[in-house]
Amino acid sequence: MMDLRIRNAMAEAGKQMASGLIQGAVFTATGGLPVVAVGKQCVHPAEKPMTEHSRFDIASVGKVFTAGCCAQLIAEGKLDPDAPFVNYLPEYCDPACDVTVRDLAMHVSGFDNSKPYDSADPEVFHRELYHKRPVRPRLEAFEYSCFNFILLGKIVERIDGTDLETAARRRIWEPLGMKRTQWNAPGDGPDEVEHWEPNRPAGQHNDGVCFHCGFPIGSGSCFSTAADMLLFVQDILERKHFSKTYYDLISTCGFGKNGDRRSFGWDMRVFQMPRNLSEKTIYHTGWTGQTICVDPESSFAAVVLTSRTGAHDKAILGRARIIEELYGEPVSGDFPK
Repeated sequence: MMDLRIRNAMAEAGKQMASGLIQGAVFTATGGLPVVAVGKQCVHPAEKPMTEHSRFDIASVGKVFTAGCCAQLIAEGKLDPDAPFVNYLPEYCDPACDVTVRDLAMHVSGFDNSKPYDSADPEVFHRELYHKRPVRPRLEAFEYSCFNFILLGKIVERIDGTDLETAARRRIWEPLGMKRTQWNAPGDGPDEVEHWEPNRPAGQHNDGVCFHCGFPIGSGSCFSTAADMLLFVQDILERKHFSKTYYDLISTCGFGKNGDRRSFGWDMRVFQMPRNLSEKTIYHTGWTGQTICVDPESSFAAVVLTSRTGAHDKAILGRARIIEELYGEPVSGDFPK
């Protein structure tokens, strides 16, 4: 007999497919739940159904790997989270910049999300990257900025002496047995998911900057499966593979102001969080349609990977509803439709 949680989650995903919000989904959660696939993996050049092996461009969810590599370097004493980031990237245009590594990881650096560095020319990319300046003082406000995590990725590469793909594989993916996760675009293949923002061919980076760069950058756009991502979030619950410092950094709220709550690399804002999870929940979303979450209070974690075809904010709330069904406890209040 099918678990009621799975049946309800499938029904919710079905509603979202029928409404045009998503093309398909693969989801799973802790507690022995299976990996479930619904909908279509692609429609071009021919329709193909989602399977448990479907691999997604997880967009900004990849930022958690950048944060994870930084957290490990901090645990090893190689990176000071409260030191100015210019200590590690002296090529930045303002050597007196007081923005810290931790500020970058919580998106409270004062840098906005403009992308003057978006260029296929590596020289232009790096020149503009290191000349972008803050628009406000550090810690004044939260503003999500891919720039913050590109800098963090550069710091990882500088300290680790390798590229992000190699660093993440050695530090996170291989220890956790994540065999189908990678940073470089895999290209066309039988399991690659077709995304619709901006509808590049399956197996290509959908983020414009990642696509133009041609090399891994810390803002994300990794490729992974629901099974691999479950290994990742389950480890955060179990705390078995890495140091206490790593787990504490990513799981502890380090900034809270005007409803904006962030840990080191993760979102903790309540308004987009599944309503039946605790305020200790950390989660991250991706532009192309993904959400992963970990609630240490209830020992629950979930992965919902979709191919988004509808509005971004509405789709985040839709994925939260799927997670609510996977958790299986009653919720209260009206959720925006």
